[in-house]
Amino acid sequence: MSLDFDISDFLAKTQANVTGVMQAGKVGVQDSLDDLARIATNIAPIDKGTLRRTVDTKVKATGSSVIGEVSFSAVETSKRGRFNYALWTHEMTYKLGEQSQAAPGVDGYSVGNKYLSRPLYGEQSKYWKWVADSIRGRIGR
Repeated sequence: MSLDFDISDFLAKTQANVTGVMQAGKVGVQDSLDDLARIATNIAPIDKGTLRRTVDTKVKATGSSVIGEVSFSAVETSKRGRFNYALWTHEMTYKLGEQSQAAPGVDGYSVGNKYLSRPLYGEQSKYWKWVADSIRGRIGR
């Protein structure tokens, strides 16, 4: 006597669900990145506006992970070489110029350094919820 099970349909549906969960994770991460980029852009210091114009977001799904990046790119070149303005304005302590001082900020964050990390840590629970809700919405289908 033998007992055979055909689990091909189960495996196909399981794989489709994994793919759907990853896709939902990417959507939740992208929504979070867009919000982080919005806040960071509005609280980045202003000189020529270059820094605020260069914000970029990227979402990558690899294996069982979804990775999101928000970046700014403002590199100045002078006779002394290249100067990473984006890194300097994020990491250093400095006196804000007139334009930056006059800028209102957004969502309770003021213009100044750590314009990426302050909202990332400050909004982190909201971002976790958005990703979880996106995945939950996919699983609930």
